[in-house]
Amino acid sequence: MKKRILSLVLAPILLFSMVVPGSAAENGDSAARLAAVTAKVKDALALDTAQYKDFNGQLTEGELTPTWRLSWSGEDGSLEITAAESGKILSYYRHDADEDRDDTSLALPKSDPAKAKTAANAFLKQVLDSTETARLDPADKTAALRQTRYYFRGSVLLNGCPSPLRFSLTVRSSDYAVTQFHRDSVEEGFIGGIPTASFQMKQSAAEPLLQGTLSLRLEYVLDEGKDTAVLRYLPNQIHSFYVDDTTGKLVDLTQLYEDLDQRSNSSADKEFSETGPSEDAGGSGLTQAEQLGADKLKGTLSKEALDQKARAVSQLGLDSYTLASASYQEEQVNGASMIVARLSYAKRVEQETQRRWVTLDAKTGALIAVSSSGHWSDGAVKKVDEDTARKTAEAFLEAQQKERFAQCESYTDFSAFQRENGRYGTWSFQYARKEKGYFFANDQLSVGVDVTDGSVSAYSQSWTEQVKFDSDGGIISEEEAVSAYFKTFQITKGYVAVPQKLDLSDPDYAPLGEMGYTALNALKLGWQLTASETNVTGIDAKTGKPVTWTAEESGSLQYSDLAGSQAENAAKTLAKYGIGYAGGEFRPDKELTQLDLVALLASSQGVLIDPDNLSDGDADRAYRAAYSMGALQRGQRKDSQALSRMDLIKVLLDAGGFGPAAQLQGIYRTDFSDQKDIPKNMLGYAALAQAMKVAQPDGKDCLNPGQSATRGDAAVMLLAFMQR
Repeated sequence: MKKRILSLVLAPILLFSMVVPGSAAENGDSAARLAAVTAKVKDALALDTAQYKDFNGQLTEGELTPTWRLSWSGEDGSLEITAAESGKILSYYRHDADEDRDDTSLALPKSDPAKAKTAANAFLKQVLDSTETARLDPADKTAALRQTRYYFRGSVLLNGCPSPLRFSLTVRSSDYAVTQFHRDSVEEGFIGGIPTASFQMKQSAAEPLLQGTLSLRLEYVLDEGKDTAVLRYLPNQIHSFYVDDTTGKLVDLTQLYEDLDQRSNSSADKEFSETGPSEDAGGSGLTQAEQLGADKLKGTLSKEALDQKARAVSQLGLDSYTLASASYQEEQVNGASMIVARLSYAKRVEQETQRRWVTLDAKTGALIAVSSSGHWSDGAVKKVDEDTARKTAEAFLEAQQKERFAQCESYTDFSAFQRENGRYGTWSFQYARKEKGYFFANDQLSVGVDVTDGSVSAYSQSWTEQVKFDSDGGIISEEEAVSAYFKTFQITKGYVAVPQKLDLSDPDYAPLGEMGYTALNALKLGWQLTASETNVTGIDAKTGKPVTWTAEESGSLQYSDLAGSQAENAAKTLAKYGIGYAGGEFRPDKELTQLDLVALLASSQGVLIDPDNLSDGDADRAYRAAYSMGALQRGQRKDSQALSRMDLIKVLLDAGGFGPAAQLQGIYRTDFSDQKDIPKNMLGYAALAQAMKVAQPDGKDCLNPGQSATRGDAAVMLLAFMQR
């Protein structure tokens, strides 16, 4: 059985002058059906389509329900809407010819996020039916320069209850018009309709069943930036459960999906493009920078020597492989920078190419990592059993990492892949470091063994040197930890997507069987655990308090030295948009250097550095951004040059594109009482800065053009310029 697709192209005037007789729609007249659904859509959205010259409607007779794709187009833009036969809008895409005008001037966005949210909610009220309401996900608190779109996501409540239905929506910042909308629908993805929201159970009955699904493991954890690992109870998230409101029983949703084989079982091959090192890297005629880069490759082994090192590790099974390429590059390995060589091997097996990548220390030939691809199909013939593969893995680690392996024990990470070990062509084994009887999973050795020939097809390592381990005294019990962890959840009653095996003897479902379906989701009333928005990662083993993780907001900078500064508000406002300095200090009273100002401007282009703590290439990246903005010419670079207030004004106006206007002579004057101190060729800059309120006079109405500028002055003037 195939989907039946029918396209109808009608002139808009003809279409909307049609009378739609009831009998025609009932008899399946496609033109009448198109006219009917189009009228419903236009009415729901109060659409005025007079600007469009062309229209067509495409009917898809889907597996569960028919849908219509309505398309309008004209010289000024296009509009495409997908709708159900009932007129329910499932997707919406609008494009206007002039909507993406690029405004790259140095300015803060003038749109209002609150107005965008209001527009989103108004649109949702138009497209949701009487049983549906929308709940927006928590808003992204980060700000962005040159904001052209606001993006919203959320869930659809059915009869006021949570459901698995999701939606996404985009609002244009220039005029708060909705340009994109897409939603899940019951009609397209579920069988059985929407049950009445009449719950029989009480929450108190569901609580113990759901709490019983939680389990924790006690391990050492090393947080980023710390040097001491602490004990923490970590969640074992294996299966998803819900309590069925009708039966009162706990249902393992994950097991249901596995039993019905609803998951995808394919895995795409990896592909790499690798290039060997330059043969003349150590040649003559190199610049100092080029020579320093080339020096890093001194002492590296040749491709042939590295190939011998790799083939000497017999467990890798490289005898039947051909070396295809080798690449050399600098990488971080277990926290240390080193030159590694990645050797690419290949062989043909039947009608496919199998590949193996071996990473070695380029100077010693020590094995660092292995990966493979080419035979990851579900259900590969296992010529090697799991016990034999484990012995191979452990013998391999004993030879490669004897000292570290002695500190490890077999470790299970409770992932879905671990539960299906061997299914995708590889037996996988993990060994984690153990200290004082507890795992420290930051340090791991992992090995994969090919199920077809027993060779080591994967190998990776992660190890931390000089880590300290907190004492294991005074820890709470697992029961106390689970109780604390359970309290971080909410118990939610609502609609749950539950897979249902189809009765293919039912005439309504027989066509689905022809298309290969054996099961589809249905909506059931149930109770589930809902995680808190604070993203709890575990329970502190000594305090019993939840440990949370919050992603650092991109574009949000924090400073520790602004309190009491006149530049505090300006620096903090700019920081919301990612404009400022890395490193945690602004130093508002520091005399402004050219590099300081360049770094500030470069951050508006996404290049964030700390001028007081530069890494290799930081200053160059910042100057490149400043050049592209027109703030400076390449020959004007003087990193440590102290800037005056007049210098600061000139660079800001040049970066904003006002340089040509400011350089006009004989037409400008200012109200500054010290205008005589302003160089004649700078008068235009001063006048424009005063008009835009970028340069404010002091208590004596003076500009003080020759006075040394500070970082605080730069923040105040830049904000004023961007808010003009």
